[in-house]
Amino acid sequence: METTDKIKTEGNDLVIINLDRPREVKLSHKVLKRYCALTGKTLREIPGVATDYVEMTRLLWCALLREDPELTPERLDDLLERHDVMPMTVIEAVGAAIKAAFDDGEDDQTDEDPLIAAGIGETA
Repeated sequence: METTDKIKTEGNDLVIINLDRPREVKLSHKVLKRYCALTGKTLREIPGVATDYVEMTRLLWCALLREDPELTPERLDDLLERHDVMPMTVIEAVGAAIKAAFDDGEDDQTDEDPLIAAGIGETA
C-alpha cells in the first residue's frame, strides 16, 4: 500500500489518518459491533466494504467515534473536505484497518475464508 502524508501505518495494526489532528483508525470489537448494527452487514461482508465508498466512510466514522464520541457523519465529511483528504486516502486507511482487523499476519497465500479458518464460519 502506498502511504501518503495523510495516512500512516505503524506496526501491523495501527493506522493513523491525519485530519484536524492525527486520528487512529482501528476496527475494534465495539467499532465492528456498531458498524454491523448500523448497517445490518455481517463480519463476512466487512472486507467487501472496500469497494463501496459510502460504506467505507461509514466504517471510518464508526472507527473514529472511539476517540471522538461527538463526531457526526456530517462533521467527518467536513473534516475530509477541509483537510483535502482525497478518496484514495480514505480507501487506503480503511483498507489498512480492515487488513489489520482480519489478517492473522501470516503470509500463507491461501484463499481460505478467515472466518472458516477461525472455526466460526460455515463451509459451502
